[in-house]
Amino acid sequence: MIFALILLFVTVAVLMAVLSPLIGIDGSALGRFRFDRAVYRDQLAEIEREVARGLIAPKDADAARREIERRLLQAESRDGADSQPAAKPRKALALGLAGTVVVVAFLLYAWLGDPGLRDEPFHGRVAPIAQQEMIRSMVDGLAARLQANPDDLEGWLMLGRSEAVIGDSAKAADAYEHARNLRPDDPSIALDEVEVLLADRKLEDPLTEREVALLKRIEVLNPQQPLALWFLGMNAAQQRQFDQARQYWNRLLAVMPAGAPEREMVTAALAAIQGKR
Repeated sequence: MIFALILLFVTVAVLMAVLSPLIGIDGSALGRFRFDRAVYRDQLAEIEREVARGLIAPKDADAARREIERRLLQAESRDGADSQPAAKPRKALALGLAGTVVVVAFLLYAWLGDPGLRDEPFHGRVAPIAQQEMIRSMVDGLAARLQANPDDLEGWLMLGRSEAVIGDSAKAADAYEHARNLRPDDPSIALDEVEVLLADRKLEDPLTEREVALLKRIEVLNPQQPLALWFLGMNAAQQRQFDQARQYWNRLLAVMPAGAPEREMVTAALAAIQGKR
């Protein structure tokens, strides 16, 4: 329906432009030369003001006046010619042509088109599989370039983010591992790596040795990192090291803002292991 309305609007607009000479509409000529004369007269007045202020030499002013006066005379002569009686509008012919074009256009659309087709956003017209293949190809190209340039830290970080976006957590973690080896004292890189590793785990799943090692490395580099404190406490609780779990989670509460909604989760976890040894 929206396409049909757009088609109607475009058809009418085109017909107005094409058939305007037949119905007596001449927007390009109406007042055009009168406007030119007004501009030239204003330019003459501006020259006089510039001469009075000493910004233009009299010789240059005379040359400018002659040129503007010449253009003014041409505009007046064109305006006089344009004021001759115009040809009689042929409105009946114009209306007939317009009606014929509109009817033929919509008959062709009804025959060849699909008036009942539902509107669909442009991005929905591209096959999702083709999109995924294109993105996968771009990411694979980046990975290939990094094999030839393994010291490109920013490239490995970009590859990690790209793999994470398309849902390949394992490849994303490996890319971050390459970046971490290039800058081992940056806790943010280790944090990116462990986050993609933890993205697919269930709450009850035990942490892997790699994940625990990364979390402990982050704790060393940034003792107040909330995600590390939370998961290290969870790992300790799963290992039935409840005193250690309480230490981690109490440290976490100490660095969390007073109004943070996550405090309730940490408090509940502490309550769940209360009294356990």
